[in-house]
Amino acid sequence: MNDNAFLRVCETHMFKYAEIMFRKLVNMRRYILQFAFALIFSMKLTFVFAQSVESILFKGSELIYPLPKGFCNITDEIQGIMLKDFIDKQKNPMLPIAQLIIAPCEQSTSNPGYPWGWVGIMKDGNGITQKTLNKMMANLLANETMIEKLEKHIQKKGAEVLNDDYGIDVKLENDKQKIIWADKDSILLIGNISAQLDGNVINEVYVTSTTVLGDLYAYTYLYNLEDSIPSLKQLSKLLITHAPRLKALNEF
Repeated sequence: MNDNAFLRVCETHMFKYAEIMFRKLVNMRRYILQFAFALIFSMKLTFVFAQSVESILFKGSELIYPLPKGFCNITDEIQGIMLKDFIDKQKNPMLPIAQLIIAPCEQSTSNPGYPWGWVGIMKDGNGITQKTLNKMMANLLANETMIEKLEKHIQKKGAEVLNDDYGIDVKLENDKQKIIWADKDSILLIGNISAQLDGNVINEVYVTSTTVLGDLYAYTYLYNLEDSIPSLKQLSKLLITHAPRLKALNEF
């Protein structure tokens, strides 16, 4: 596996910092759009509940993606369009390509916009195994110098997009990531992020899950406000049980 491919796999786990910054923009606008979201979502509720499995075509390969339990595909909804637009504007070849934006099928009324997540895909002809990827990620997290460089790079890129396109200033503070699960189906990382958006402090928790599927890597990111339900533990359990199904649907 060449160095560039290695960095592509590793750096994707740092993408959360830039992507979360845009999430703050959506969160600040949620009071204006809340009613519209609820109205649109209620009209499509029966439809989205039926869409439990998504087919993703990516660079000549097809991936069958089962949505995590209780989540629906909102990629074509207002919130999903805004988020995916920001992710796409990163234009970093070392990051996964966003395919789906997901949110609970039953939206929260107390914390509009949370929890939420996205699904990213990367393709690599080197064909590494899940076991190898798990070891690579453990080694990366142990390399604090590399982690710091990747964080600064991603934060700078995200800040540029926010400032240029949205006129938003963001300051981020993050806790150290840690691996909480690694097996033949996936590897999970968790962490906390504190962000200041125009002076408003927002604290989030996140969990990321990565599964190797032949020459494809499937990344699932879930975020929620700190001390909210579902908790980080509940979101982690959801992705742990989700990975075997994802893998089973793509092994034939």
